[in-house]
Amino acid sequence: MAVPNDTLTADDSLRLFPPSMLARRNAKDFGAYYTDEQVADFLVRWAIRSPGDVVLDPCFGGGVFLRSACARLRSMGNGAPGIRGVEIDARACELASGELAAEFGADRRQLLTADFFAVGCDRLGPVDAVIGNPPFVRYQRFSGAARETALKQAEREGVRLTRLASSWAPFVIHAASFLRPAGRMALVIPMEICHAGYALPVLRFLAQTFASVTFLTFRRKLFPRLNEDTLLLLAENKGGGPSEFILLDLPDANALGEFTGECMAPNSGQARIDSDAICAGSQRLTEYLLPERTRCLCRELMRSAHTRRLGDLADVGIGYVTGCNSFFHLSPADAVRWRIPNDLLRPALLKSAALRGLSFTSADWSEAASRGTAGHLLDVPNDSRGLPKAVHRYLEFGREKGVHNAYKCRTRTPWFSVPHVHVPHGFLTYMSGAFPRFVTNEAGAVATNNLHIVRLLNGAAFDIRELAVLWQTSLTSLSAEIEGHPLGGGMLKLEPSEAESVLIAAPELGRGQLGELARELDALLRAGQASDARSVADKAVLENCLGIGERERRLLREGADCLRERRYHRGDK
Repeated sequence: MAVPNDTLTADDSLRLFPPSMLARRNAKDFGAYYTDEQVADFLVRWAIRSPGDVVLDPCFGGGVFLRSACARLRSMGNGAPGIRGVEIDARACELASGELAAEFGADRRQLLTADFFAVGCDRLGPVDAVIGNPPFVRYQRFSGAARETALKQAEREGVRLTRLASSWAPFVIHAASFLRPAGRMALVIPMEICHAGYALPVLRFLAQTFASVTFLTFRRKLFPRLNEDTLLLLAENKGGGPSEFILLDLPDANALGEFTGECMAPNSGQARIDSDAICAGSQRLTEYLLPERTRCLCRELMRSAHTRRLGDLADVGIGYVTGCNSFFHLSPADAVRWRIPNDLLRPALLKSAALRGLSFTSADWSEAASRGTAGHLLDVPNDSRGLPKAVHRYLEFGREKGVHNAYKCRTRTPWFSVPHVHVPHGFLTYMSGAFPRFVTNEAGAVATNNLHIVRLLNGAAFDIRELAVLWQTSLTSLSAEIEGHPLGGGMLKLEPSEAESVLIAAPELGRGQLGELARELDALLRAGQASDARSVADKAVLENCLGIGERERRLLREGADCLRERRYHRGDK
């Protein structure tokens, strides 16, 4: 039924599905988005190998997969196709099952209105093939009894998932339980399988369950208008291990027409994956989108004595959460107007747009405050006794506006004291365009959760300014693309744990050796010459300090550019 995404665009669903079949609100609840026939036909061609195959779509929605399956089975000589299906939306199930019965003679008793997690193999299985598009409901909304049932189904198959798992993860595991030995599974799933921590148990399950697992990725998104990116999962020969992982990167969905039936001919975009390393979490599937020479160089540098993970040198965390930014952040003019004392105000960095060079200075703060990308944080202690009357007036103003009832405010005591406010050594952008920005905090500012805060570990080999310099190389640029993950619109997102995994050059240097380079990079970055800054950093750090030659530096730079261009232009027609 559903492309992995928690949003639905009505215009897109109308192509394959009547508007009465699924309310917009329910679609979001169910993670619903309907699959293009081109993709459905390919998955059906791959999964169905003989006219007697019994096929299950565990979330059939508008019936696009089952309709394609019936047509294929009929073309193979089966006049009474063996199809099974489950759909949680009653109206969708009624309409689609009626059409399948009328057109192909499908047995409507085998097309259930139910929550798939509440259906066992004894009801609809075993089957030869599972095809479909599992719903993608993020963990924030995938909760309550539905989540507990899903996690228990996964646990019955020997897989323990965390409560951070989105709905597709237990769905894949439960779907595989319906397959008989040597069965096949062909699904649309989110690219989160390539990077999410909770996906590791799913990858291990696939490796243990199937003899061959192919990940079909696309340089142009399958569903360009959706924020969530997707790939096609082809898992075959259940119980026939040991498993082989393959990644096949195609230009777009049109390339699927090159393959017929189960044939997946060798392709220039095909890479054999070290499934043990993937399942151990020491590699990411994203690495296999790179040329082999670049991958080998990356692996070599990861093992080098002259590189470190950022987490070996610093702690990365999120900034503070106020609960109501418009109240707790004041412009310089508002702070004067309300007569808030300076000792209760902190210079605050509100948006990454305030970051210009290699450092964030007091002058940068003043300029950013004039543009609204920085300001003052009202930092009131837990004990309000002794506060000036002007502050009490401002707090009363907040109560009148209902600020104390905002979720984060009403769950803390007192409501007006913002917790976890730290002055970090540096800042790192959470969402980034060309490249994540890493700057030193010379202004002594604090930051909201729009940015990450960076604090050096005790005994770190580099000071924060040196670390900001080392961050500028193509090695780190490529590593950030691998460790982070793209979002809609081409942004790169780095969670704190992902940022801590990013690789940094770690040359043996005397104190102050990078001072002049820091000034040069700062000037280039402030002038908008980020590409030139990277070239200078590559020459000074990678070549002069680590001895990395021009050819290898070019591989790193081209690899970073390749992944960056890929996320920027995924939705282009």
